[in-house]
Amino acid sequence: MCQTILQNPSFFKFLLRIDQDHAATIRLRGCIHCGGPLHQTHYERKPRDAPSSWIEEKIRFSFCCGHCRRRCTPASVRFLGRRVYWGATVLLVTALCHGLPLRRSNKLSQHFGVPIQTLRRWRQWWLTEFILTPVWQTLRGRFLPPVEAHSLPGELLHRCSARTATKSTLLQDSMTQVMRWLAPLSTLTEDQ
Repeated sequence: MCQTILQNPSFFKFLLRIDQDHAATIRLRGCIHCGGPLHQTHYERKPRDAPSSWIEEKIRFSFCCGHCRRRCTPASVRFLGRRVYWGATVLLVTALCHGLPLRRSNKLSQHFGVPIQTLRRWRQWWLTEFILTPVWQTLRGRFLPPVEAHSLPGELLHRCSARTATKSTLLQDSMTQVMRWLAPLSTLTEDQ
């Protein structure tokens, strides 16, 4: 079931709608530096795990001020920074590989098409760099009992799933909520 969500077009269309709504809000706000109008300067990302038929889902929303020319790239629930995989893939695959022996990690790597070195790098990022971010500093205060850093990101999904009522949308809702929490990590320019 886990891998099917990463191949589900309706899940990514839902994430796209979230990004579209957020981008529209940012555009209406105008430039935070000078108040000028924001013009579209969207660009296509090329996630490695995306079907080639998903054109609209690959668009990264971005704007440029009509006066001061500064760029504003809104936060996204589809992308996680500059990583070349969907943010949902980084989240789910890293959660699944937590605590697995090398042999099982290799099988997971083959199944999702993510090199084992990349899985290790992602895991290391969650354990070292992510826990230093303002996003985690804010987020960790929401949970009682506290989420242990060594159990990231799987524990975030687990805590979200405890709040969801139906089993059919359990993983999708959990992943969507966690991706909303992580969205500020997807940009450097929205609030600068």
